[in-house]
Amino acid sequence: MKNSNDCPRILNRLVTRRKFLAGLGATTLVAACGPKTVSVYRMDPTSTPVRNVQTSPRIPAGTFPGAADRTLVVLELGGGNDSLATIVPHADERYQQRRSKTAITDPIDLDGAVGLHPNLTTIADLYKAGNVAIVEGVGYSQPDLSHFASMRIWWDGTETPDTTGWLGRYLDGSAGYDELLAGITIGPGPTQAMLGQGSFVVNIADARGLAPDLPWWIEDPDELLGAWAGFAPQNVPLAELTPVQRAIGSTVAAGKQLDAGLRPLRAALEDEDGDSMGEEGEESLVAQLRLAAQLIASPGVRPRVLYVHGVGDFDTHEEQRGHHDELMRQLDRGVAEFFAILTKAGVAERAVLTTTSEFGRRAEENGGGTDHGTAGSHFVIGSAVTGGRYGDPPSLRRLDPEGNLIHTVDFRSLYATVLDGWLGVPHPEILGKQYETLPIFAA
Repeated sequence: MKNSNDCPRILNRLVTRRKFLAGLGATTLVAACGPKTVSVYRMDPTSTPVRNVQTSPRIPAGTFPGAADRTLVVLELGGGNDSLATIVPHADERYQQRRSKTAITDPIDLDGAVGLHPNLTTIADLYKAGNVAIVEGVGYSQPDLSHFASMRIWWDGTETPDTTGWLGRYLDGSAGYDELLAGITIGPGPTQAMLGQGSFVVNIADARGLAPDLPWWIEDPDELLGAWAGFAPQNVPLAELTPVQRAIGSTVAAGKQLDAGLRPLRAALEDEDGDSMGEEGEESLVAQLRLAAQLIASPGVRPRVLYVHGVGDFDTHEEQRGHHDELMRQLDRGVAEFFAILTKAGVAERAVLTTTSEFGRRAEENGGGTDHGTAGSHFVIGSAVTGGRYGDPPSLRRLDPEGNLIHTVDFRSLYATVLDGWLGVPHPEILGKQYETLPIFAA
């Protein structure tokens, strides 16, 4: 039983305007009290926009029909994944010359020119089966090597970033507010990539969040929802309510829908030992991908977009070999369990997984690690994928004045490809202009 002082303290911390508006221009709807929470977010229409930043016009729900039976899973490798240690150019002698201490010397060869990190055995098998596309040299012009500034560019997906995200705009035009579970993030909080003007984002902090602990003084979830309901009468227009009041009122409706939608998922999470997390722990990359698959496989959930982030630190300035090796092991095991769950449930064909990261690493090692770089390479994985290598691999001979790789594929081409080819959405309406698409998905 929790200490009797715990829950009031938690409530005081959660139910504050600062929590609702915490730098994202969003209202958060807290669905349960305690450290294991499921939260629902939406843009706060009363928040002050960032100076000199315009918000793109809202895309009405129903603009993008179809694709409701497909899920895009975005796995963010936050910190800047080292692509040269993931997709290894082992045939290029300059790779070994630039990385005498950190080079991968035993990659899994794919085609005589490049190979995968030796811990990526499952991804290698999927590649050989034709279900993995490797997009090389992904970046953008005049790159910013600051983590947050770079992430903000990737989250937005346009040449003139505004207050919304590329996936949030997709959710606005496809699901709107009618589909509470259309957009789900798994991680420490929502991501601005999912922030739209007319759609919800459900955030699950980690796999424990699906069955959150209730306060010690609440025996029935409906008691908590009922207690909050009085703060936001349904006959009061939204415009007359404060953000906090709107959050509380919407939580009542959202919480009931979440409870109904996630009920089959809670059952699915329980294994024979009553511990669905196994040896990895709730916050590992493996557990988060396992959870993503269980969400897709659950009939009451089946989101349009799942965004997994905040797991693993890919910012490998030092001790890279041991640390990055472990991250690759987790990535491979996570992908293996993700598709194993979907295959067992008979829904493997309804999901595609793609990776993102704010930048790659520098071509030259710094001794025991690698510093912030520019162009990176990314995976697109799924049975609908036409496997192979796409884009031109960045040259290790010709670097930019800072010693970084020069990108060959605009990252928005990666977005355009999954929007057009997988989600069936005309990407210029999301990204603001036309970009080259890659033939990763069959017409």
